[in-house]
Formats: sequence, C-alpha cells, structure tokens
Amino acid sequence: MLSFEGKGVVVTGGTSGIGLAAARAFARQGAAVVVSGRRQERGTAAAGEDLSFVAADVRDEAQVIHLLEEADRILGRLDVVVNSAGVINRILLTELQQPDWDVILDTNLRGVYLMCKHALPRLMAQGHGAVVNVASYLGAFGARETSPAYNASKAGVVALTRSLALQAGPSGVRVNAVCPGFTVTSLNQDVILNAPDPRAKEQEMARPYPLGRLGRPEDVAPAILFLASDEAGWITGASLLVDGGLTAR
Repeated sequence: MLSFEGKGVVVTGGTSGIGLAAARAFARQGAAVVVSGRRQERGTAAAGEDLSFVAADVRDEAQVIHLLEEADRILGRLDVVVNSAGVINRILLTELQQPDWDVILDTNLRGVYLMCKHALPRLMAQGHGAVVNVASYLGAFGARETSPAYNASKAGVVALTRSLALQAGPSGVRVNAVCPGFTVTSLNQDVILNAPDPRAKEQEMARPYPLGRLGRPEDVAPAILFLASDEAGWITGASLLVDGGLTAR
C-alpha cells in the first residue's frame, strides 16, 4: 500500500519540518521527489540521493513557474504536489502591523494559490494527480495566543482546498488538506526552547492533547502520503485533522 513507485512529487517547504518528513517518506515509497525552499543552504543539506532541490519563493509567481519547469526537467512527470511552505508570527491583532499580516498571508495562502494555479492545469490535462495542502487545526479553531494572520491564512487554505477540489475533480485530480495540531518543527519550536523551563513548557502544551504529547513531523507525513495515494482515490475536498485528538474535546 501507499506505493509511489515511478511517481513524480514536488514538495514546497520541503527542506525542513513536515515538508521534509513528507518528502523523505515519498522517496522511501519509490517516488522521485523535488523539494523547494528559499534557503539554498537548507536545500543543499536536505538534498541527496533521494531528493532533488530547486530554490524557490512561493510568494513569487515567476519563481513558482521556474520551480515547476525544473521539476518537469528533473522528474519527467508530475503526479503529486504538496504545499507545505509556511511561516508564522505570534502577534496579537492590536499589535499587528501591515507587513506582519502580509508576510503570513503571502506565504501561507498566496503561495498555495500560485502553486495550484500553475500545477493544477498540468495535472488536469493529464487526467490524474493529487494536491495536498498543509493547513492547520487553527484554520477552524481559534487560539488567543496565536497570530490572527496565521489563523486566517490557514482558514483560507482550507476553503481554497474545497473550491479547487470541485474544479479539479471532473478531470480526475484530487485536492485535500491536512490540518496538524501543534507539531514541533524549526518553525515553531522557539515557543518551547525560549521558555524558562523548556521541558515543563512542552509538558504544559501537551496537556490538552488526549494522546499526551505534541506532534512530530513524522506524525503528519503518513497522512499526507495517504491523501496523495491511490488508496485515497475517492477522497477530495477533505481537511484531515492530525492533532492527537486535541479538537475532539
């Protein structure tokens, strides 16, 4: 099950965190994988025998087009797109400035829009393929201490996923999202590491989770692979919560 032998996969934000965990999992299941990110040094570190790297900023349409052209050259085909590029800040609305808002929305939502704008027509023309967008449980649930910009961007990803699923479905292409709970990555681990007692802080944050711990990138990657796989062939427009049971409360 979940074989991607001979498939071509592109993962944005694929040089760290959830994106990198997913990219490596696809490669283990036989896929040829291109990862992208803005930082060359991270890309060089992530790439190897199993992954190829193309530098790209998903906020820039020309770079998105270049990424997909390079992926065509490297992979020879495109079957799966994973939109995992994302950023976060933790600024309350009363302190949020326009640039703070823009950088979150441009990366987390505009980036998904641009990737889908240019990848979906390719997938639809060939009559098969899958897109998996990395959203967040915060796209549906509020959190006072989390940036309203981040919440809004992830809610946008969830809504965009549903809309694109309706558009792409008749062409045989599926569009889904995963909505992780708090997953410890380089993007957000500062919340723990900057606390006076990091271990106590992590335990405090994990307390509301029925499974008793925070997430790891390796917890989310299998959900991404499932939604991209033939085994999920009758699933589209879904937003799969991968949150340790947090939102079951």
